[in-house]
Amino acid sequence: MAALPEGDPAPRDGSLPNKGELTKKPFSLYVHVPYCAKRCGYCDFNTYTPSELDREDQINSWLDSAMKETALAKKVLEEEELTIDTIFFGGGTPSLLDGEIVQEFLNNLQRHFHLKDNLEITLEANPDTITKEKSDLWIKSGINRISIGMQSSAKNVLQILDRTHNPENVMNSVSILKEAGFTNFSLDLIYGTPGETLQEWKKTLEDAILIDPPHISAYSLVIEPGTKMGSELNRGEIQPVSDDDAADKYQLADKIFNDNDFSWYEISNWSKPGKECQHNLNYWLGNNWWGIGPGAHSHINGVRWWNHKLPKIWRENLELNQSPALAREVLTEKQISDERVMLLSRLKNGIKESDLKGKKIDNLIKQNLVLVDSGKIILTVEGRLLADVVFRQLTD
Repeated sequence: MAALPEGDPAPRDGSLPNKGELTKKPFSLYVHVPYCAKRCGYCDFNTYTPSELDREDQINSWLDSAMKETALAKKVLEEEELTIDTIFFGGGTPSLLDGEIVQEFLNNLQRHFHLKDNLEITLEANPDTITKEKSDLWIKSGINRISIGMQSSAKNVLQILDRTHNPENVMNSVSILKEAGFTNFSLDLIYGTPGETLQEWKKTLEDAILIDPPHISAYSLVIEPGTKMGSELNRGEIQPVSDDDAADKYQLADKIFNDNDFSWYEISNWSKPGKECQHNLNYWLGNNWWGIGPGAHSHINGVRWWNHKLPKIWRENLELNQSPALAREVLTEKQISDERVMLLSRLKNGIKESDLKGKKIDNLIKQNLVLVDSGKIILTVEGRLLADVVFRQLTD
């Protein structure tokens, strides 16, 4: 599991050195639900299976602590008119939560904050956990977007990834969601699994298109140290995937998506017109968000902090009416500027050439990594594949 950065000590009351004018930027809420029935072999997220937790920190105790952190957020931000623009339930497997718990959390949230009219509320879901009963309660509570962890339609690839779901269940889950009234959902795909052929990836892409989602995310698998797959890689039980293989699969995905009326709007995300994920756009546009839950990260006007990872420590701090933050950092002007360049460069809208004063982009243009369109610097397909190289040159 990835280590958190060190940072500086976070105040026990959660106070911020300078909140600025909060209502001038969109404000989002990220809600971390760190529970999984089984940990996937590649997973490096802050997640826990039931056997890894004390009795007091199982999934049925999550709601009480999450509501306490919601109240803390309201107290710290002290902004009567602050409106939440987007909400994202991530994990873990948020779809393991009973529908009543999601509904109670959102009802409690409205006691502390205004909610934007027709705001986007996303919930991540494992296909095997989507039921008619849950779907009906989700949509009744205000959830209006589901992010489905499809990953692949090849059973052997899912087995290598340690995914528990049956690929046929993705289509069944979508049918259940549509029957409940959902019109907005996304499929999450992973490419570059050891042993995955280009043909298997092509079949996954074609199967995803047949489901006809409004949005698709496709991420290159990164095998991190400390994961099950990391250990398998060290022992030589699986082989690393070449950069060329990953590039071929990305380019194939981009072509198939473009041929089927999907447009890229961020390096790893494609959507039908108007179906971009507004919550993630708030991150990439450098707006503000509060992260609720163990290990969740937050950002308010240049102050970034992160909670204790262990559910037990997160819960115990909140029971003492203290912030569950482990540490924080106050970003310098250069850090803010560099992050803005890096995040905006990820987007199809690009970054204004005028915002890159003194930066030499001629070399990037010659290498066909970026292009200039209407005064904006935009990544080419090759640039998306070498985005880190572009970012370094734009921020040096």
